Amino acid sequence: MTHRFKLRSAGFLIFLCLWSASSFFALQSEAPDQSLYAQAIQAIDKFVVEQMAHDNTPGLSVGFLKDDFFWTHAFGYADLENLVPANPKSSFRMASITKTFTAIAVLQLVEAGKMDLDAEIQTYVPYFPPKKWPITIRQLLGHLGGIPHYVNRETELHIKDHKNTKEAIAIFQDYDLIAEPGTQYHYSSYGYNLLGAAIEEASGQPYGQYIKEHIFDPLGMTDSRMDDPTAIIPHRVRGYRLTNGTFMNSDYVNMSSRFAAGGTRSTVVDLLKYAKGIIDGKLLSKKTWRLMLEPMANRAGLLTGRGLCWDVRPWRGHFQISHGGSQQETRTFVVIFPLEKFAIALASNLESFDRELYVQRIAKIILGEDLATPVYVSDEQEELLYTACEQVFSYGLSQYYRHNGPITQDANDIKESFSYFNQNVNLAALRRNPESTRSKISSGIHPAAEQAFTKAGSFMALVLEKAFGREKLRSYHKTGPIAFFTDYVQLAQTWDSSEVDFKLSKRFTELLSQWEKDWGKVYTDDIRHFHIPFDADLEDLQLKLKQSFMGAPLYPDFHQDMIRIAEYHVQKAEPQKAFLLLNLAKELYPNRTDPLASLAALHVWAGNKQESRICFQKTFAKNPKHPGVSIGRFESLSHSLINAKKYDRLPILAEIATELYPKSWELSRNLGDTFFHIGQKERALEYYKRAVKLNPRYKEGQQKIKILEREIKK
Repeated sequence: MTHRFKLRSAGFLIFLCLWSASSFFALQSEAPDQSLYAQAIQAIDKFVVEQMAHDNTPGLSVGFLKDDFFWTHAFGYADLENLVPANPKSSFRMASITKTFTAIAVLQLVEAGKMDLDAEIQTYVPYFPPKKWPITIRQLLGHLGGIPHYVNRETELHIKDHKNTKEAIAIFQDYDLIAEPGTQYHYSSYGYNLLGAAIEEASGQPYGQYIKEHIFDPLGMTDSRMDDPTAIIPHRVRGYRLTNGTFMNSDYVNMSSRFAAGGTRSTVVDLLKYAKGIIDGKLLSKKTWRLMLEPMANRAGLLTGRGLCWDVRPWRGHFQISHGGSQQETRTFVVIFPLEKFAIALASNLESFDRELYVQRIAKIILGEDLATPVYVSDEQEELLYTACEQVFSYGLSQYYRHNGPITQDANDIKESFSYFNQNVNLAALRRNPESTRSKISSGIHPAAEQAFTKAGSFMALVLEKAFGREKLRSYHKTGPIAFFTDYVQLAQTWDSSEVDFKLSKRFTELLSQWEKDWGKVYTDDIRHFHIPFDADLEDLQLKLKQSFMGAPLYPDFHQDMIRIAEYHVQKAEPQKAFLLLNLAKELYPNRTDPLASLAALHVWAGNKQESRICFQKTFAKNPKHPGVSIGRFESLSHSLINAKKYDRLPILAEIATELYPKSWELSRNLGDTFFHIGQKERALEYYKRAVKLNPRYKEGQQKIKILEREIKK
């Protein structure tokens, strides 16, 4: 039987959060002095309570470590039916964080001489059938093996019975590869199950026993284990999904079918122990850690954003590694800044939980840096150049820290990197050859362009540190790419003619000078720490942002935050507040498509047919591939309207959708199903006929037409 827990109100959920917010657990024998981070912890508590109420999140465990300081906290409930509060040792499914355990285990076996990264997978898993091309261990670790993810999702994501290793491999062993290994990045849980099987064959131990003895036990992760539904697991969390404002138990799935890809359980406390072990360089040699965290590229020379498992894309000049998990019952995330000795871990028992939002906010609070706010440049071509500067700054600085110096010492190599930047980060070139120049700019960080942007940025970091010292270099995490470039340009002005090849072009420096003046006017201390709360006075907000930003060439981009708060007001049945926010976002950020797409949906919700049509059409014209105008989006909007019993809005949505996709039989089929579901048989018949006309082989539609015609005649 499916059990339900009805959400009574947002206020009730806030009560739940506050009720359990006093949970605290230290990783040391005595609780550490919290005074060092007292204000930060207070700010995190306030943010989490407010955000959980908005997200309707039943339970959350979260924690961070900074140097030798550990802090964990729990909010809400681990079990709603029995009102069991969450606590820092609540045992959550780790989902895909499991893959990081698997990757480390593989590399341990490589160090022990029991595995070879470039050996074919059949060397260790002989029962896996050979494919069209060979697949190596290294390719599987980097999701470059061509192994599919889930294919028959209705079946494969809902397996109820226990699977041993060979049975788990048998699920996908006969599937064709989706790409030649090494050519394309395709995230694959099945690829990691293969690696789990290889670990067992190479080590002679079951996967769970190996990672316990070689990862969990050495790091003191006493509450980490395989996810066994029959075992008694202390503090086991129950998982939930939210449907129409009602909590429902997650679908039961036996995770043995995803054993090495998502089959473990752990706690936030243990995740921080894990992060500390990684920061301290445990489990692997220094050389192997460096290999694991080196960005991988496909055969075309494009970085995948991952090393051997971990996401390694820089974060505002910081070198970071991270991995998330997402499956029935859970959402998890761990992010580690090894050089700052800083990490965040969190786990929630809500399947729709927005992990990144919490991580970004907590990181901003602890580091005191604006890590997540993008910059909006009103001139779209200039914005492309600004994005290139962000990449030079972020990739160059992070790699400089990681390598403790520039990534190349070769003078000619560095000169070529600056030449590449000057030739392509150039408005004249962009206007003269827009397509070619855009392509070269987008390739700047990749091996396909010899990582020109990263090389230039890491050399700039060297120059700046030599001139100003390490503390000044670290300050650029707060001040950003404009300050980083401006200080370098000012230093370069003192150089003689022999160093001209390391300078930036005159046209670029003139543009940079203008950016610096404009940015200095808008990025005040007030704006640097700006945060839009859910209870913001929207008229004051509108006045403040318009006065600060209107007419400026570039300024901070808060449009995603504004959309998030608008959604909150829709949930609270305050559409006028949502309209105010979205119209403000559209006015402040006219080149962004998301506010327009959100407005389109809100106008449908309010029954404003013509306004909605205009917004959808403009969104489609700006970007036909935008998710806000996808067929899937129209389907999800239909479900939302049905759930809210706004049946009179469905014809508006259907008419607009068919205008945008007049040749899509799938859309017409979906609309037929939608109207049939709410008992509007005539409209259902209309769309089924349309679907069959567009696709005469749609046999099920033909049968539905016959049934509906008979029923309508009655």
